[in-house]
Amino acid sequence: MSAVVPPQEHLTQTTSKPASRPTTQPHGFPFNGDFETRAESAGLPAGWTTKHPDNVQLVDTDEPHGLVVEMNGGKRLMASYGVDLTSEKIPVKANTRYRCTGYTKSAGPKMKVFIKGFATVTRRVQGEVKTFDDIVYQMRKDIEPSEDWEPFNLDFEIAPARVFSDFQHSITYVRVRLWAYWPEGTCWFDEICFEEVEPVPQAGRRHGQAVTHVGLPPRLSSASQPSTQPVARQFDEAQTWRDAANAFRRGDHEQAARLAERLIAHAPHKGTYRVLAARALAKLERWKQAEEQARWLLDEKNERGDKQTPPRQVEPWQRDWARVVRAQAFRHTGRIKAARRILSELLQPEAGTSPHARAAAESLLSEIEAGGGGD
Repeated sequence: MSAVVPPQEHLTQTTSKPASRPTTQPHGFPFNGDFETRAESAGLPAGWTTKHPDNVQLVDTDEPHGLVVEMNGGKRLMASYGVDLTSEKIPVKANTRYRCTGYTKSAGPKMKVFIKGFATVTRRVQGEVKTFDDIVYQMRKDIEPSEDWEPFNLDFEIAPARVFSDFQHSITYVRVRLWAYWPEGTCWFDEICFEEVEPVPQAGRRHGQAVTHVGLPPRLSSASQPSTQPVARQFDEAQTWRDAANAFRRGDHEQAARLAERLIAHAPHKGTYRVLAARALAKLERWKQAEEQARWLLDEKNERGDKQTPPRQVEPWQRDWARVVRAQAFRHTGRIKAARRILSELLQPEAGTSPHARAAAESLLSEIEAGGGGD
């Protein structure tokens, strides 16, 4: 593993950035992507925010392009969350092609550039109805480390989804998010530019609202070749799974549970959907329903299936999570001894419990022990 290289030393050892377009930002998107303006109260570029202010700074390259963003992190941070830097709001509109460009170099970490689309959503959070901005759209560019400045280009379009559903939202603005992650080390970003390229041709437009499913990538290859056939409302299993997983990750357990229910109705033999349903229902404290899904995962009858029913697809890690959910249900319904027994079995060295389920079991057992009590 390479050590973290001091920023000034590394910068003086590499070549200057290749000649490029002027560093001024296109009209309409003045979000300080050249990083030449500092924030008044922090060592960050003005208009940009980060969850890790100790790991992001502006440094002077002694080059014609001036200040650049430097990100660095050790093993623990880079192996988990990584380091991020997020721009201010950038307005966008439907049926429009955009481009994000910039330069990067790295003494170790890999990098990502995200375009995150936000919408105003209303949902129940811990029993209270709240309205807030949430991510409903994403595009990503993966960038490999390079010792010299290298350009990147991320083209995309805000193309409305073909079919409306209850799980669509209108994108009101986007943010550019720069990200550095494993391995440990230091990397740099500069001249981040966001620009409107052109309208989507009229023949490729579907309607005028910038709505999308969570995680749905624009279909650039088909934008200019619309189908003349009516679009059938078919169940998209892969997309529904992505929507459900995204909902769970961002804490919208109500939506995750609803989508998981649709997935189970479509493919009742797949354990993956049952695990998501069980965990989402547990988050919602619907213990009876959560335990039903857990019992299905732990029931080893009819594993081979028959002519009418496909073989059940249940993997060991899914059974581990089923036991964790059952222990949660037992704990919250007063069956403490039963919960302890399940958790103790999961934590036995010979059990071979999957890492994430083991961590959840350890946390739950600690909570139980701290709370005391029994059946």
